[in-house]
Amino acid sequence: MISDRFDRAALPSPTKYFAEIGNPLRGRGSWRNALCPFHRDTKPSLRVKADTGAFRCMVCGARGGDVLAFHMQRTGKKFANAAGDLGAWT
Repeated sequence: MISDRFDRAALPSPTKYFAEIGNPLRGRGSWRNALCPFHRDTKPSLRVKADTGAFRCMVCGARGGDVLAFHMQRTGKKFANAAGDLGAWT
């Protein structure tokens, strides 16, 4: 029997993920900035933790704990499909 499972270690790094979707992280340090895709943003208001992908928009309040949560919100996909998109569902 083949079982599906989630592999957190297979998630892309936040820096790589945001660069690949055309919204690179800016700045230095553990928290970096990006444009928020959840509202009309002209100045980077999305704060992203570079090592975990935790994020929070300082304008619209969108937030989550990792790259997967961001991808789910951005695409509207459910957990397994979003994890599959990111190569973390085997």
